[in-house]
Amino acid sequence: MTLHFDELVFDSGGQPLFPGQLDDLMVNSIGLGVTDLIFFAHGFRCNTSDATALYTRLLETLSPHLACMQDRQFGIAGIYWPSKEFPESLGTAQSVRGNFSVLRSLAGGDAGLDLIHAQCLLPRLPGNRGAQNDFVSTVLTAFDDGGEDPTEGLPLLHEFLDSPNGGAELLDRLRVPVTEPRTNVESLLGGVDMFLNFMTWARMKRLAGAVGEIGLASYILACQRRLPSVRIHLVGHSLGGRLMAACCKSLARLGGRPVDSLSLLEAAFSHFGFSPDAGWRQPGFFREVISGKAVSGAIISTFSKRDKVVGLAYAAASRLAHDNLQAIIGDATDPYGGIGHNGAQLTPESTAQALHEAGQQYDLPSGIVTCLDGSAGLIAGHDDVANTHVTYAIASAIGAAN
Repeated sequence: MTLHFDELVFDSGGQPLFPGQLDDLMVNSIGLGVTDLIFFAHGFRCNTSDATALYTRLLETLSPHLACMQDRQFGIAGIYWPSKEFPESLGTAQSVRGNFSVLRSLAGGDAGLDLIHAQCLLPRLPGNRGAQNDFVSTVLTAFDDGGEDPTEGLPLLHEFLDSPNGGAELLDRLRVPVTEPRTNVESLLGGVDMFLNFMTWARMKRLAGAVGEIGLASYILACQRRLPSVRIHLVGHSLGGRLMAACCKSLARLGGRPVDSLSLLEAAFSHFGFSPDAGWRQPGFFREVISGKAVSGAIISTFSKRDKVVGLAYAAASRLAHDNLQAIIGDATDPYGGIGHNGAQLTPESTAQALHEAGQQYDLPSGIVTCLDGSAGLIAGHDDVANTHVTYAIASAIGAAN
């Protein structure tokens, strides 16, 4: 089965970089008689070639499943957004430089200048709690406090600014253990790195959300106006799942027509994202996707205990809260856990079942988040989302749309 593929490129502000690409998508869809448009979104650590490789792998295993739907003609739109590589090995001078480089590129403007000041403080940090306080304060105040979504942990870091020595205390909590041959300075450097790593991750989550909320949502609305009979399906991996959830949330607020299916593949956002009460006296950040009925058909969300990326993405926040945390970091009882590791939590409109082998029929009710557990071996890790079992689930969600 041959599928037409259109590229949609967005900039760091969430805006379309080449608006003419939308016109091409419309013309191609009309010319080919497309009945269903499938939008793909990649996650972090993807440059253009990485994203294209992911989309190619997905289509290789998805196409045979789609070919079984003989009354439909599919078009594919691949989203390209400026996700960033960032160091995951902590406690080295190279990883600290890498995190600063990514943070500065994500910040820009005055925030970027503040980060230059913070970087200049690095040599003074060992044994100097005043410099440590200044360093943490400078980095944190360069960005928002994250109060709109406490489940992502950023407000927890900002609480340390209320204490005179809060910055130093935060780094103390994040230090890696001192073991041979690691020195005290290397232990501190590991804490600095974990802090910067967390801030980089938080900033990329915001960027992915902006692309979905601003850029893609406007494109979806345009497609709904010009192609009113075409079904719209959204598929997002990792932070691309966050991008797609943000798009649906925006469509619910803007009064757009519901999309026809939503497939979240090892998505990188809170497992309380769809909950009516995520704690902190507020609903989950993406609750409006459910309450606003932003998806008319099936919603699937794959998860796996073997997904160590999502499982540990919130480790910094969990470590800071460890005095009150009666959980294994990243698991379902962790207040800072991720949906790609645990499935949806505290969400009445959700159900969990094992991810099926390809060909085994699903029952996918509309308006319900069906969490598909691949922990038994069908999802071996965070990037294992293009295998035939996962793409069969995507096709099942697409096929369930009327």
